[in-house]
Amino acid sequence: MTSKFDLFVIGGGSGGVRAARYASSLGINTGIAEGSLLGGTCVNKGCIPKKLYSFASHYSEELNLMGSFGWKIDKSKFSWNKLVKNKKKELFRLNSIYQNLLENSKVKIFEDYAEFVDQNTLKVGKKYIQSKNILIAVGTKPKELNKFSNVNILSSDEAFDLKKLPKNILIMGGGYIAVEFASIFNGLGVNTSLCVRGKRILSDFDKEISQFIMQQMQEKGVKIIVEDFPQKIQLKGKSYQVFFKNKTRRYEKVMGALGRVPNISKLKIENAKIKLNLKGAIHTDDLFKTSVKNIYAIGDVIDKVQLTPVAISEAMTFVNNLKSTNKKKFNYKNIPTAVFSNPNYAFVGCSENEAKKIYKKIKVYKSQFRSLKFSMSKSKEKVLIKLITNASNDKIVGLHYVGENAAEIIQGFSVAVVNGLTKSQLDKTIGIHPTCAEELVTLKNVI
Repeated sequence: MTSKFDLFVIGGGSGGVRAARYASSLGINTGIAEGSLLGGTCVNKGCIPKKLYSFASHYSEELNLMGSFGWKIDKSKFSWNKLVKNKKKELFRLNSIYQNLLENSKVKIFEDYAEFVDQNTLKVGKKYIQSKNILIAVGTKPKELNKFSNVNILSSDEAFDLKKLPKNILIMGGGYIAVEFASIFNGLGVNTSLCVRGKRILSDFDKEISQFIMQQMQEKGVKIIVEDFPQKIQLKGKSYQVFFKNKTRRYEKVMGALGRVPNISKLKIENAKIKLNLKGAIHTDDLFKTSVKNIYAIGDVIDKVQLTPVAISEAMTFVNNLKSTNKKKFNYKNIPTAVFSNPNYAFVGCSENEAKKIYKKIKVYKSQFRSLKFSMSKSKEKVLIKLITNASNDKIVGLHYVGENAAEIIQGFSVAVVNGLTKSQLDKTIGIHPTCAEELVTLKNVI
């Protein structure tokens, strides 16, 4: 027996669920297939558990800081097992919410993986599906390190559910996932090392900012190995022997965080003749249409901007276009982004180097200072704020913040930046004192 739909969504992550719910609410007969847990990577193995673990890792510093405010903690003990257990409870709650949202929206849920039979037909488990339109929203998975296939290297997926915390760990990679996990493990008391092939971490971000974060992380205890990468890794007893260029080091655990790849291995997309781009992601046009006229794709699997809110917004745009003759393209400009490292980093707009390539002349305002919170302690943590304007019209084209609650601060300011805020307009705003964020409206130093 074959089930028929107007729209069938493959993948129950943030983008897929939003597309299915929204489409169904507009009267489109919609089904969705997900062979794993609803919520996708973000809820189960990404954003949510990572932020929970990030919260946990910051408490060690808070305990140390409390002494400068007169508090005395006689004894503190951290339980990794309790953190993992409580995390699982929270994710189960979220999975249930996603299930209820789909059911209440009258979306037909298929709890299995989907694969293409042809351009209009899918096989989901033992069932066959035919749909007028098909949306692929399967996301990505950690990139496999074939070079070290002889040993069991951790990925970010497994890192959340280790049976116990290791005494020390090596994280390979310098992107935001590697940096965030390095901060988490370090904050939880693990002797943490991170290695990158280049000269700095976060190489795709503003150079000055990434260098500042690297220095701050090193002061907090993270060992960062630059311009070096393991040549070979061997398992010796219960530890890993890692061979670098000129030195061999031992680690209890080794984790690979060298990016993510489209999660398309189970789709059998060759049966539908869907084309991929040079990076192996699904190729789409500006309206999310693939090389097949009735098949679309959104989210991380199309490798444009791999962020959960982007996938959700893409889903809304896609569904609206399905129902409208006035098709709209998605705007990828000025998407606020955060790295939950320690210290936190968030920004909206261009890096300094990007701005120099786009605009004839720019102005860069910068402030670096010690937060009042740390003024009575031995902590060396500092805040760095960087604001970039187009000199011809005074509009803010880049805003960067490194420090506590960076994401919360930039989220608010991004509304203004997206809507064309100028530096002079920012200067008219009176700051809230004493706060770190007030520095954003009092910046005077032009470099």
